[in-house]
Amino acid sequence: MTLELQEINPDVDFPLLARCLFESYEDPPQKFFHVFFPIHGMGDDAREDAIKEAADRLKLWHTHDPSSYWNKVVDTKTGRIAGAALWNIHKENPFANPPASEVTWFPNDSSRSFVEKALVNHSRPRSEVAQRPHVYLFIIFTHPDYRRMGVGQQLMDWGMKKADEMGVEFFLDSTPYGRPLYEANGFVYIEENINIPTTDTPDEKWKEIEEKVGPFTFWLMWRPVGGRYEEGKTVKPWEGK
Repeated sequence: MTLELQEINPDVDFPLLARCLFESYEDPPQKFFHVFFPIHGMGDDAREDAIKEAADRLKLWHTHDPSSYWNKVVDTKTGRIAGAALWNIHKENPFANPPASEVTWFPNDSSRSFVEKALVNHSRPRSEVAQRPHVYLFIIFTHPDYRRMGVGQQLMDWGMKKADEMGVEFFLDSTPYGRPLYEANGFVYIEENINIPTTDTPDEKWKEIEEKVGPFTFWLMWRPVGGRYEEGKTVKPWEGK
């Protein structure tokens, strides 16, 4: 079996990428995934609708975001996508003039308000420390059939090389499952971000998604320019010199 890193074909790959994304985050299930890629309803048809919506939205994001770059790891024998990653290659401060965004993947009720607050909470740590050009790993996944075969490492190697070529830092928000891979690649823990959206007037829709998602935790992690970190010596730019 040969697993090969390739650039995606945006004209045809997003349906396959979305399906692989769902199958990856469903095994094991991760509650936070519902915030970004919900299934509205029950049964196979609802899941298929969700995968199609995700494919369309991912393609739209990619088309309209100049910082977006996707790559994939492919099983060259079968043509299956073994894993993939979505990167944001920020050549300037992305927080100086952030684009307006609307949570179109939820109905216009308090469930959307919950997700809007969750997304603000999610981006807050990086917005406070990464106000300059950098590489950001937005999404990464490996299909369960291809785990422990170096798929994630191939994707990480690409990202680290890209950051080094640009001479910039590399940031990511880690799940509990991803953190060992990032730590093995020299990423440094910056902040634990426990995401708990709140409101003074929770209605049934708010309570429903709150129960489904619950508090979820990411860790903001950082790789300095060049990848070499020495505790007490390496300057963290947001802390000053």
